[in-house]
Amino acid sequence: MTGSDLGVAGTVDSVQDGADWAALVLEIERLRRVLSETQRLAHLGTWEYEIANGSAFWSDEMFRLYGLEPGEVTPSREIALARTHPDDHAVLERWGQDMAARPGQEHETNIRLLLPDGTERPVRQRGVLVSDESGAALRLFGTVQDWTAEARSRETETLLSQIVTSVSDAIYTTDAEMRLRSWNPGAERLYGYSAEEALGQPVYMLFPESLERPEWQASVERRGRMLAGIQNFEEYETKRRRKDGSLVDVAATTSPLRDHTGEIVGVVASVRDITERRRIEAQLTHYANHDTLTGLFNRRRFEEELAAAAVRAEQEGHWCAVVAIDLDNFRYVNEAHGHSTGDELVASVGAMLRHQLRQSDILARFGGDEFAVLVAPCAEEGARALAEQLRKAVREHEPEIEGTSLRLSASLGATTFARRDTDVQALLALVERAVYQSKEAGRDRVTIISPAEGARVREQLSSTSEHMIHSALDNDLFELHVQPIVHLESGVMTQCEVLLRLNNHGEVIGPGQFLPAAERLGLIHLIDRWVIDRAFELAARHDDLIFELNLSGATIDDDHLCDYVADRLRAHGTDPGRVVFEITETAAVGSIAKARELAHNVSQLGCTFAIDDFGAGFSTFYYLKHFPAQYVKIDGEFLSDAQNRLDDLVIESIVRIGRDLGKYTIAEYVSDESRLRRVRRLGVDYAQGFYFSKPFPAHQLADFPRRLLGPEGLRI
Repeated sequence: MTGSDLGVAGTVDSVQDGADWAALVLEIERLRRVLSETQRLAHLGTWEYEIANGSAFWSDEMFRLYGLEPGEVTPSREIALARTHPDDHAVLERWGQDMAARPGQEHETNIRLLLPDGTERPVRQRGVLVSDESGAALRLFGTVQDWTAEARSRETETLLSQIVTSVSDAIYTTDAEMRLRSWNPGAERLYGYSAEEALGQPVYMLFPESLERPEWQASVERRGRMLAGIQNFEEYETKRRRKDGSLVDVAATTSPLRDHTGEIVGVVASVRDITERRRIEAQLTHYANHDTLTGLFNRRRFEEELAAAAVRAEQEGHWCAVVAIDLDNFRYVNEAHGHSTGDELVASVGAMLRHQLRQSDILARFGGDEFAVLVAPCAEEGARALAEQLRKAVREHEPEIEGTSLRLSASLGATTFARRDTDVQALLALVERAVYQSKEAGRDRVTIISPAEGARVREQLSSTSEHMIHSALDNDLFELHVQPIVHLESGVMTQCEVLLRLNNHGEVIGPGQFLPAAERLGLIHLIDRWVIDRAFELAARHDDLIFELNLSGATIDDDHLCDYVADRLRAHGTDPGRVVFEITETAAVGSIAKARELAHNVSQLGCTFAIDDFGAGFSTFYYLKHFPAQYVKIDGEFLSDAQNRLDDLVIESIVRIGRDLGKYTIAEYVSDESRLRRVRRLGVDYAQGFYFSKPFPAHQLADFPRRLLGPEGLRI
């Protein structure tokens, strides 16, 4: 019997004529529809079992709860049992026993139904056993209600409770008067107060007593906005006070706390201790801007200062000067006295140069024995005078290191600028050219390139570079070199980096001498495509290796690159799984959305990505999480100087976080045995550098050995 079989028991004697009967039938039909729709809306079905004859009644919604169409089967207790989860049969049996033991009383239980499509549906089942005056059982009737939402809600509530209890963050809630009403174990650990001590206390007991009035007022206003429903979420960093009175740096998020009706009844806060993060960030920020040996600004920070100075120069109507300083024959100091003595000498020169300058002048070490100075305001004559002063100061500087008195000279170059559109890289290339001219003229001298002369030099260089690049493309003068990348656990070269060289009439030219010009001239896309085509051809010939290709930052904007990659993969029959595209961290960060889109599209072809020079820009680890790269190449700067704990800390962090995100790490510039031992100890997966091999022409790859490390983990 189904819900549509509802009838009226007995004879309706009061109905006297056909009109009354028709009205009664219509009313009964209306009530039946209302009941059926009401049950559908409530996901509530009704059932009844006659014990004497075993007949059963299910409402239409009962059928639907069991995944059936109304009337699809004849309802019975056997069908209900067959569609109950096997693990719940015992629960159902106890429920029936409870009804039999206490007839007339309502009993409920929760079980799971097995639907025809194989899914489960949690339901709440209520029932009553009806008996006659003698106690004989007559019938069972009751309801079944879909309990999916409630079950999920309870699971979520249990899960959230477990999360709140187990997380390391402090999580607490307050009432509308800002008294603490919940306090998790993380809050106990962070603040030092037990739950018994904290609950019921004002949240302001966690605020520093020395908190400045504006910040205190901002906190009061923030909570006021939360309680008023004006603001639904806020993230901020501040300081809080522990039970022992000490202060802690925290990152906090706050949201309104609502009851089951949606009314705001307080505030919920999640607080994390960021003291260590702040300390490391301060160290990394300093490291990102400063040279570790001398403490001076590094090249990256100098370039930023240079760009800012150009803007101020045009706004304020003055000239600025850049002076480049290169110590003469410094390599002989390293060869004769060792690198440690060379480092001490460089540090000594850096301190001496700083003493020669004004506080407002910017001094940087570019690396090795190269320094640069930015002076503003300063015209050409001032630049010449300063350069001569610094040249004499270097010559007169005579530090005693390890009992040895050392003297040396320097070659200097300088130029001036006064426009906001100054090309920083072109300007630095100009002063470096001036230094080169000083060295060519005999060293220990100063060369000044005026702005007018600089424009002619840049034009000449661009014209020469453009001709050289076009000639290389037209006459196939570019060539590929490779450098091994070794898997440190197996000692085997499993992949190699593909490097570009230009063969100019027998002279092999490195990319640093022509790629910057190619980018300025808009020719970099042509070079990128040449490298991709030849590298894919190379990979097809060596199916035991993975090949890593560098992509220029300009490639990110090439909308047709993916089509070209797909075409070249097909043309050479190259396995895309053995191609890794490298993009530098700074290039990716500069246009993260486009970089991610490019990586995603190329990954769809089966190729993978590597973030090169990771750590050079000291961006957050956000890019590791959100950029689809399989490899992280750790910037060689962390291995360039003598070992120090800060470098190791950075490398360890990159390795650990990369591993947690399923990425492999590659250490660059592994030039000797000590650096190899160091990266192995720090857990790096792969290594690359002169310790294994300098880059060599790709045609020699077939004869190059694959195993490069022996059983002891050292070079064979």
